[in-house]
Amino acid sequence: RELLDLLKQKPDLRSFLREVEERNPADLLRIRESVSDRFEMTTMALELERQGKFPILWFERVEGTDFPVVANVYGTRRRCAQALGVPEEELLDAWVRRDQNPLPPKLLESGPVLDCVWTGEEVDLSRLPLISHFREDAGPYFTGGVMVAKDPDTGRRNGSFHRLQFKGRNRLGTSLHSRRHLWSYQQRIEERGEPLEVAVVIGAHPLFYIGAGLWKGSIQSDEFEVAGSFLQEPLEIVQCRTVDLEVPAHAEIVLEGRILPGVREQEGPFGEFTGYASRASTCHVMEVTAVSHRRDAIFQDIVSGSSAEHTGLLRVPGECRIYQALKGTLPTVRAVSYPPSGACRFHCYISMKKTAEGQAKSAIFSALGEDLSLKLVVVVDEDVDVYNEEEVWWAVATRMQADRGVFVVPHSMGAILDPSSHEGLTAKVGIDATAPLEGWTAERCSVPEEAVLAVREKLKKLAP
Repeated sequence: RELLDLLKQKPDLRSFLREVEERNPADLLRIRESVSDRFEMTTMALELERQGKFPILWFERVEGTDFPVVANVYGTRRRCAQALGVPEEELLDAWVRRDQNPLPPKLLESGPVLDCVWTGEEVDLSRLPLISHFREDAGPYFTGGVMVAKDPDTGRRNGSFHRLQFKGRNRLGTSLHSRRHLWSYQQRIEERGEPLEVAVVIGAHPLFYIGAGLWKGSIQSDEFEVAGSFLQEPLEIVQCRTVDLEVPAHAEIVLEGRILPGVREQEGPFGEFTGYASRASTCHVMEVTAVSHRRDAIFQDIVSGSSAEHTGLLRVPGECRIYQALKGTLPTVRAVSYPPSGACRFHCYISMKKTAEGQAKSAIFSALGEDLSLKLVVVVDEDVDVYNEEEVWWAVATRMQADRGVFVVPHSMGAILDPSSHEGLTAKVGIDATAPLEGWTAERCSVPEEAVLAVREKLKKLAP
């Protein structure tokens, strides 16, 4: 089966890892020495970040489990672009284009994810990697899974990321995020006294994670169809064994189960993208009824906390969502950035070619309305690189006057996980750092392009 999969080049996690390793071997680091499941994997990712390195980490031997672990797949924007098959500078446009053609999934009779199936007393989550990420966490967490469920009324499939705290052989604690689609599903079915059937997909091609887990469309969307749109081919799925759900046929590991109605247990704290240990939780409980996995399954972990991977998983979809929203009414928008310094969700930089006064303020309000988590939006001219914070703040310093370029919107809905918010309410700041269309005479210093090219060639010869 593995040979057939290789020949057919199925879009799965392992095919993407092969592609990364073949194109840029330095972008995938294999760790063959045994590592502890307590803090060492997170620490390695964070130490490499401090050195300016963000490779995929493949831990071949992890204490306490037979499963290898892969982490930091989403550590750079470049790898998200690679999954889409485009250069990094084309990421926003490619992401938005891929959202345009939903494709119904293709149901198979079987698939590699059903190679091994545990049910009943065989279910024992302690056989999987139980990774402790931070000292402040309540315990080991599964962080790399997309939770799949169906709308109780329409049957449409939804996928989303939710942290999962290990609580026992077949028991997990989770937080469903009270503003998400899955929260709505669970509330509606709990009112009927019924459990919500769910399946957690651990290890899949990045375009499944993007289409089904990260791209936030309408609650009317079937996110397996959206995943097909990103993959540009129908997502191949198989029927679960103990719940009425389907999952990707070429996933690595799937946990089947149900969110129990009327049951709440303490969950957390957990190291969130803000860099703080969050105690906010809906305190739901998942009872696992089956585990299925490929014969040589790879366990996928997402480095939690404010790591490049965790924040990148939030930043890039946010950038694309704002870019898509703005382009409809402000087609001269050039780029959108959620900088790491803004805790990945709270700050946004937008560049645009301004053709009329007031457009920058329109862009600010549109962005604040599209993403409630945003606290600061800065708009700059098209000559400013929004992925370079020094340039953004140079524009603020030299093109903005606070009395006409800054405004504050108090008492607005914000991110519950923002530790500075008051019960989810926060103030919003907009900064127009664009130059005025009339009366602006300052010229930015520059050198000719031919000089740049000539010097680059000379520097290549001087390199040791």
